[in-house]
Amino acid sequence: MIIIGKNPILEILRTNAGEVNKVILLKTLKPDEKLKEIKSFCERENIPLMFLNRFQFEKYFNRKNKQEGISQGCVAFTEDYKYADLSEVISSLDLKTNPVLVILDEITDPQNMGAIIRSASCLGAVAVVIPKHRSAEINHTVIKSSSGAVNHIPVTRETNLVNAIKYLKQSGFWIAGTDSCGDSNVCSKDLKIPLGIVIGSEGKGIRKIVRDNCDFIVKIPMSGTLDSLNASVSAGIILYEILRQKTKIN
Repeated sequence: MIIIGKNPILEILRTNAGEVNKVILLKTLKPDEKLKEIKSFCERENIPLMFLNRFQFEKYFNRKNKQEGISQGCVAFTEDYKYADLSEVISSLDLKTNPVLVILDEITDPQNMGAIIRSASCLGAVAVVIPKHRSAEINHTVIKSSSGAVNHIPVTRETNLVNAIKYLKQSGFWIAGTDSCGDSNVCSKDLKIPLGIVIGSEGKGIRKIVRDNCDFIVKIPMSGTLDSLNASVSAGIILYEILRQKTKIN
């Protein structure tokens, strides 16, 4: 897998340096503290480090990511992302702590997915669950958009999302769907429970089959002329409200 940019490369070097096969830098890249740290990691971990001119550098990119690669001037080649096992994640949790998982129903935009994973990591979620089909996968865009948060929170990839939800319910979790026409205001609903929060795609929202397997549906109160939010913004608001309730933030 390819990772582009200093910040996401630094995050994987800090957390999983053994997964990095080599790092390539553009010769004309201006030195700074982040670049110095990348070089230091590579030397310490015996990771091959190459300095190339632009012509040589361009050969490592396809048409889709060439411009981004050149503008960043920094790329790492790593092992493919290793998805977590849902049963192992659940068995490691103490339900008395009211853990929160984020379940993504057909989020196909990798930047949205990355932003949601970042919010999940920052706001106390213990894992992110995504479907294997009709969904973005963990790639360099998701990693960059998450600012490297994918290295700090497990992501599981499920063949059947409904079955995964049923498994979570059997394991003691409540499942909350999110919708602008939800039953309860997210700010007035007691969310201090073991909880799976389902975030649907911006175009279609949560699929009916997924919605039918939710225990309840929450909505975010809004007062503007528009009645919908970006999926990653919605996830951030709901995760903050859960954190507020659990930590009694005023």
